[in-house]
Amino acid sequence: MANKEKIDYLLLDIRELETQIAGMRNAEVYPVSFFSQTFDLTHKILKELHALEATQIETLRRQMEAHQAVLQSIPESVAEPIETGREPEKIIREPEKTGQESFEEISRPEPEPQTEQPETPPTPQQPEAVPTGQPTRSLSDVLEKRNLSDLRKAFSLNDRFRFRRELFGGDEARMNRTIGDLNELHSYEASVAYLNDELKWNVDDPAVADFLLLIEKRFK
Repeated sequence: MANKEKIDYLLLDIRELETQIAGMRNAEVYPVSFFSQTFDLTHKILKELHALEATQIETLRRQMEAHQAVLQSIPESVAEPIETGREPEKIIREPEKTGQESFEEISRPEPEPQTEQPETPPTPQQPEAVPTGQPTRSLSDVLEKRNLSDLRKAFSLNDRFRFRRELFGGDEARMNRTIGDLNELHSYEASVAYLNDELKWNVDDPAVADFLLLIEKRFK
């Protein structure tokens, strides 16, 4: 499927999602089907974007391989040495008849006196950073802490589907109301007490354990 056709399908899904959301603009109570349909449509849009990204990466990889093959096919140029001419011959003259028996070479220049280069002062080393003893927090830790301050943002799309189905019997409004009440509490103990009083969940249920784990991370 060409990229253009993929973009057309993606635009259709985005318009459908926009239409469904716009239809609920003036509604006081949203039906449960609205959330399930919009979540499914959002998940489909994300999958289409990932597929488009994977196609683009594969296209770039093939182009790079083609360029590399072209570069490897070009023969290396062999640089021939440039003839700079013959070495200048020494000019030899016969000395005048003064009783000397050797010839004088006048073409050799006298060596220039060498001057001492000043020594470069050593570059001072930068002092090593002294650890402060305080642990540094990564960006991911800060973002996770910020998301956990509002449990609505702490849940992934799969979490929302799972908790709504297994803990709230598919009742989206009830789940949102419970999360809103939990956001108003300021300790893990108060949150557990609220869930025991209002919902009476079974703590041995894996879904309940995962839900409580997110609440526990919120107050760490």
